[in-house]
Amino acid sequence: MPSSDPPSPARPQRPTASRTPRPTTPRTQTPPRGSPLTPAQAIAQAWMRESPDSQQKWRAADAQARDMYTNPRRWNTARRSPERKAKGKL
Repeated sequence: MPSSDPPSPARPQRPTASRTPRPTTPRTQTPPRGSPLTPAQAIAQAWMRESPDSQQKWRAADAQARDMYTNPRRWNTARRSPERKAKGKL
């Protein structure tokens, strides 16, 4: 006779009657639920939620990164530092 496992207990359901409905607020930036957001729309919405101070910090960080990328530090390998020159002499 094959042994069978006892049926697993059903997962308890969350009570739905105790949930209060969320108040509906007019949303001007979100498209209808049927259409998904494009990445550009999601970024634009996130940007609009940022505080003006945070937006300013992002702009400063972006400018700094752009400056470091377009004007990288150049390593000067033609010259040796005085300390390295002194170490090289015996």
